[in-house]
Amino acid sequence: MSLAAFQPTHRTADASAKPRRRSRAKPRPPRAREVVTAELRGLGGLVLEQALIDATARPLPSLVQWTRRLAVELGDGAAVRVETNRELMHEITAIGRRALADPRPIVALSAA
Repeated sequence: MSLAAFQPTHRTADASAKPRRRSRAKPRPPRAREVVTAELRGLGGLVLEQALIDATARPLPSLVQWTRRLAVELGDGAAVRVETNRELMHEITAIGRRALADPRPIVALSAA
């Protein structure tokens, strides 16, 4: 028996149509300030460990992105531009201090 016998001979109308969006999830609401600041403190501990190993090394790009995301979520308008682990640790500390000094409402992240 050949494989040709098992292949469909006609196409359905759905095959040429655009794929439908499967997710109907609602946008996530902003997280509580306490949750975001706790995550920032956890990130600070991880970066401190990296800085203690080598303070002059370039920070991991994922840690810098994480810092930027938390800064935006906390409503901190300062751009995160760092070259070393030490600078990233100082930036995380500054973001945390600014968040404690100015308790604005949390800003929702845009859907990316």
